[in-house]
Amino acid sequence: MPLQIPHPNTPLHLYRHMLREATYLPPLCRPWIASRIQARFRECRTADDSKYYIKGAHQQLRYLRSANTGHVNRMRRLCYLATGRVGKRRRLLARAELSSLPASSSTELDNRMAKLVNGKRRELDWMDNWSIEKVQAIAFSQSAQQTPGWPHIMRKGVDPLRVLPTENCFGRPVSKKLMRNKLKRHWAAILKQLLPPLPKGEWDQLAAMARGEADPQHYKIPARRPVAISITESPSAISKVRTSSWEDFVTKPVRSLERGSSRTMKSLTGDEDEDPRGHGRPTGIRVLNQRKLRRSIYGNIWKASPLIDKNPRSGKWSVTWGGQGRQPVQRPRKKDLQFFQGIDKAGVPIRSVT
Repeated sequence: MPLQIPHPNTPLHLYRHMLREATYLPPLCRPWIASRIQARFRECRTADDSKYYIKGAHQQLRYLRSANTGHVNRMRRLCYLATGRVGKRRRLLARAELSSLPASSSTELDNRMAKLVNGKRRELDWMDNWSIEKVQAIAFSQSAQQTPGWPHIMRKGVDPLRVLPTENCFGRPVSKKLMRNKLKRHWAAILKQLLPPLPKGEWDQLAAMARGEADPQHYKIPARRPVAISITESPSAISKVRTSSWEDFVTKPVRSLERGSSRTMKSLTGDEDEDPRGHGRPTGIRVLNQRKLRRSIYGNIWKASPLIDKNPRSGKWSVTWGGQGRQPVQRPRKKDLQFFQGIDKAGVPIRSVT
């Protein structure tokens, strides 16, 4: 059923609609989405041509409404944005967690600056600001642990010693400057596919939510508030559903007229079927209860979130992904015990002694 809310016509009205939709999101992604809406509105207020941004905001508003209706894939992507698996926070996490630490002493600083190329001091580039050891450890682990449902898929060739050539077409060794440029191109491609690690506290909180051990408030989605009734205007005047006229059926294809009420677009547009039989229920819509949030959204995000730690003995980086190891098997409920009568703990039928 379409929302009984007036269509936002002004940018401020559209901004309020988006903030209102953000209040219905789960607690995991609600703060980040609301902050991004506020930041983008302030950035685009002084834009010369605001039509482009207004059009994109209308699309994002329909996306938020579809996610709040129960579209699992769209809600999962909003949680990906909030946890840094995709989008702006992914770049912020990569810069904060994978950047190289400053030199702790003057000796270490001199060793970093002592790298020479053809007798001359090499100019610093962007690779000097990143911890390549961390990036390589996460890339190797991601390539081994990834599944097809992850937001980013790591390439197989991670080791630069196996990917980059050592000789040119004439059989001569590649120059150090050219090798450095190839290294920069290689690690830039790796960083585009890398899933940055989460801080320890946030990773533990996400693990508790995925296991169902968090507080019940983390699984509660706020109920939609009732729409205010206008005193001067009737509800039918506020919520006018656009219907196609006979001119539209003459001048436009039928598929373009019924696209908004199709099963794939119904959750985005909110259109209803003119035919009482209709096309059917919208695709991808589920009831987002605690079980669905934990298994389909929080569990997948936790599996795609690494935690990196340095071994104090060996000095190497160890990467831990969510959901690794054997998961504990849940005990059956009382009403399910009837299916296990007559068998032992190993699943072998118990033979009666006659």
